[in-house]
Amino acid sequence: MKDDQEKRGFEDFIDIIEELTCRMSKHHHSHRRMKKSENYCDDLAWKSKLMTGYGVSVVLTVNLKGCADFSSVQKAMDAVPNLSPTRTLIIVDSGTYREKVTNDTANSTGGTPFSYTIAILSTNFVTYNISFQNTAPPLSPNAIGAQAVALSILDDKAAFCGCGFYEAHDALNDDSGRHYFKECFIQGSIKLIFGNGRSLYKDWVINSIAKEVSI
Repeated sequence: MKDDQEKRGFEDFIDIIEELTCRMSKHHHSHRRMKKSENYCDDLAWKSKLMTGYGVSVVLTVNLKGCADFSSVQKAMDAVPNLSPTRTLIIVDSGTYREKVTNDTANSTGGTPFSYTIAILSTNFVTYNISFQNTAPPLSPNAIGAQAVALSILDDKAAFCGCGFYEAHDALNDDSGRHYFKECFIQGSIKLIFGNGRSLYKDWVINSIAKEVSI
């Protein structure tokens, strides 16, 4: 009975994601840039429309130009209300956000699963059209404990639509929980996807950059 309830709950979650997020057709790997208006900073003043359209209570914006609520993705995440009964929507403007994390090698406490660039530690997390990359260099021959992942998911009910995951070695740690991935792109060399998550992967592109090893 418990397994049936969990299955129905996850199916309902997927239905919601399909309706709200995955219905959009443009994804990060199209490399299509939106045209900026002259008054770009004024264009971020659409919070009320977003709150109505997505049924959220809080909309936070992130932008590198100083036009938004925050210039850092981490600061926006820190501003999400605790125990909120409704969703918080974070709009991240196009750009490269280089953010520092603490456990940045597999030799650090927690090993490879905690060597992430981004970690998801909450339920019902949904991401659309964002690329995650760990810029750790490729492993040298016989290297031990130097791998680092782009993304670790450590909780239940996360969804990713039109996203990208890039790393020279281990790209995506689907550690635990039930997750949904649709129309994403992943690039790595050895363990592109690993972990104990019970997840659904739909319409993916997987690109292996592993080099042939001479013996």
